[in-house]
Amino acid sequence: MDALLEIRDLSIAFGGLKAVQDFSLTLARGDLQGLIGPNGAGKTTVFNLLTGVYRPQAGTMRLGGRVLNGLRPYQIAAAGVARTFQASRLFADLTVLDNVRIGSQLRVAHGLWATVWRTGRHMRDERRIGERCEQLLVTFGLPERRRELARNLPYGDQRRLEMARALATDPQVLLLDEPAAGMNPQEKLALRELIRSVRRQFDVTILLIEHDMGVVMDICERITVLDYGVTIAVGTPQEVQRDSRVVAAYLGTPAA
Repeated sequence: MDALLEIRDLSIAFGGLKAVQDFSLTLARGDLQGLIGPNGAGKTTVFNLLTGVYRPQAGTMRLGGRVLNGLRPYQIAAAGVARTFQASRLFADLTVLDNVRIGSQLRVAHGLWATVWRTGRHMRDERRIGERCEQLLVTFGLPERRRELARNLPYGDQRRLEMARALATDPQVLLLDEPAAGMNPQEKLALRELIRSVRRQFDVTILLIEHDMGVVMDICERITVLDYGVTIAVGTPQEVQRDSRVVAAYLGTPAA
């Protein structure tokens, strides 16, 4: 299949530390892939490169053939890449509904004067945004909490709200940074089905970072493994589980 997101030889160093080195990855439309590795392996750095938080010192990133290198975060979001964060980045003092509406504003077609004069185009856009936001709240099990402040949500609901806000930007590629962090076993089971459902319902391609191997091995079709910024394995969940380099990265090697 043709590549939707194509990353080739991506590298960045901070001082003498090579955080990511010659990283390559291809996502076809509709893929659900995982990016794993021990703490400090460079996973979130890859996400920061893909979303314009950091600029790569080498390598290329393309979305649908368009080069993303050098674009600012808002430009990459507009191009079709959205993300969640390992630590919540919600607008804590805004309501659940307003958090999702903010994500939807990326696709607003009308300008300032249309908003001031409340033109027909403005009203149509607002109606469309409202309908999409309500759909997202239903998908993520949050319609009854639409008027609550984001800061007052239980942790699991906050994680789902971040996903809803990211999807409100209507992305082609969704990057999920440890979506199961802090969830109990029941919430993690529900999350697996939610991620599968999101891919089908919104026709979005997903790359996720996750430490919970049960989640990764269950839902991801291919997995890339990083260790100290270097790719040490790529393959199906079964292939990665059997790879001796992956086992050594997570568990260490036996003493001589």
